[in-house]
Amino acid sequence: MRKTKSVAEIGVYPPPAGGISVHVERLCDRLEQKEIPFIIYDGNGENGEKNRAVVPIPEIEKWSWKYFFQKNEDIIHNHFLRWQIRFTLSLLKLKGKKVVHTVHSLRNDGGQLGFVQRMMVYLTGMLSDHFIAVSEEVKEKLLELRIPERKISVIPAFIPPTTDPEADLKRIPGYVLELFDRCPQTIVANGGVGNLYNGNELYGLDLCIDMFSKLARENKHLGFVYCITHVIDNDLLERYEERIAAHGLEERFLLVYEKIPFYPLIQKASLFVRPTVSDGDAISIREALYLGTPTVASDAIKRPNGVVTFVNRDAEDFIKACREVLHAPPQNLLQYKEEQEQYIEQLLEVLLYR
Repeated sequence: MRKTKSVAEIGVYPPPAGGISVHVERLCDRLEQKEIPFIIYDGNGENGEKNRAVVPIPEIEKWSWKYFFQKNEDIIHNHFLRWQIRFTLSLLKLKGKKVVHTVHSLRNDGGQLGFVQRMMVYLTGMLSDHFIAVSEEVKEKLLELRIPERKISVIPAFIPPTTDPEADLKRIPGYVLELFDRCPQTIVANGGVGNLYNGNELYGLDLCIDMFSKLARENKHLGFVYCITHVIDNDLLERYEERIAAHGLEERFLLVYEKIPFYPLIQKASLFVRPTVSDGDAISIREALYLGTPTVASDAIKRPNGVVTFVNRDAEDFIKACREVLHAPPQNLLQYKEEQEQYIEQLLEVLLYR
């Protein structure tokens, strides 16, 4: 009888919930459904209570070298972003392991790499079996780094949730659900606070406050929920809270600090917004498309079909796009659902069978 191959999922696992950690969690759901044995090596291992057993790896660089000399799983699936980790794990190919990297984001830093680093990237490309790029932009950057094209597949990282929506809805605080009852139209967003990118708020909370303060005067039944994934600058967060209070919107613009499932809020929302200064292939956007929720996002990168974009960091254009979508939501958004559903099967094909 042929032995079922085991998988090492190496990355991060919620909590905290983020694009990569949620992707890993949902991938493990699918592996479990298919009865594929797996082990989760978790860089968030000491962070909160997990719904699965994980192996904590607080110092990934040291751990990756130790892992080479341990008993390994048959398929090594890495989600960490640093080339040093990719290189170390790619050496497991010398032990007969299959090594796959999902590249969730990638700066085009080839021109800034020294000779030793460029050689490390080159060897990683030669040794590794496959690279899963979450977008065409990531693929182009991998090609510029001389990763062989035959080893690259473009597969967005979205995996539909497998959990019970009603059960997840019960994990939403009452004050958040009550806002949806009070406000027939509610906008939702999520992200960090205090991540600065070229001097601007990376996730665009400041733009959300400015946009909502304008539209809230036009529509007394409009609400906003911003789920905070992490806080880098508490002083800045306090200033945002003061701005919301100065507009008298504390009851209509909620900052949610609890770690709660986000997709039920997207499903209930009239509009999902992603005003990021810089971005990868945002899983939350694909979640909104899957759930049929209208979406407005910055044009920081090429967005998926079905997303309404505005000029990056242009507050007036953001307001205009949100106003128009709330007034006349795009039709037939569910046509994009089937497109989002196919990515998990493509991923499993590369990971388990190719």
